[in-house]
Amino acid sequence: MREWWTMGRGESLGLIGISLFILVMPWLRGLLTPRFVPMESTDPALLASIHELRKNEARWRSGGWEGDSLRIVKLRPGQQLELNSADTLALRRLRGVGAATARRIADYRQRLGGFLRPEQLLEVYGMDSLTYEVVLKYITLDTGFVKPLDVNGLDLEGLADHPYVGWNLAKKVVAYRRQHGPYSRGADVLEILALDSLDRCRLAPYLAR
Repeated sequence: MREWWTMGRGESLGLIGISLFILVMPWLRGLLTPRFVPMESTDPALLASIHELRKNEARWRSGGWEGDSLRIVKLRPGQQLELNSADTLALRRLRGVGAATARRIADYRQRLGGFLRPEQLLEVYGMDSLTYEVVLKYITLDTGFVKPLDVNGLDLEGLADHPYVGWNLAKKVVAYRRQHGPYSRGADVLEILALDSLDRCRLAPYLAR
């Protein structure tokens, strides 16, 4: 106590200031720390996003995600999927099919209008015969999903994008349509335009009769 009373005025004020700072520090920390106040939202898009984030978090915690990649469970012997309705994630369940091949299958199927025969998979870029033989055991085909080629509604680019049409035939189809009007039926293309037997066999199933 004797030392306290012998302190100078500046030293005493400094000691008092430090003591006050220590006392108010917890109060300041609580005041400056941001608090999250939950808010209710009625925005459907926001609620859907929150739901999707929570679902993905649950899948990640349960082991459904490996790093940044979705864990794909391959089909087991005896299991099959329908080729014309499967999305890219389902296609990746086929043994021997990865993400890139699944996208190519889906893109080629879109251009075709659907697969009519399993062997059309061999026309997909990157599909070799060994992979095809493996995939063949796990697929079924429902041709009811196949969409006919709209020879009257599609423009030049749309027709040319079909794997069995191409630019040369698409130009002939459009030129005849402009000169003579719409085709009465899609199969008229086979009769009006000179097609070789291979083109006729491949294209005919995709033309409405």
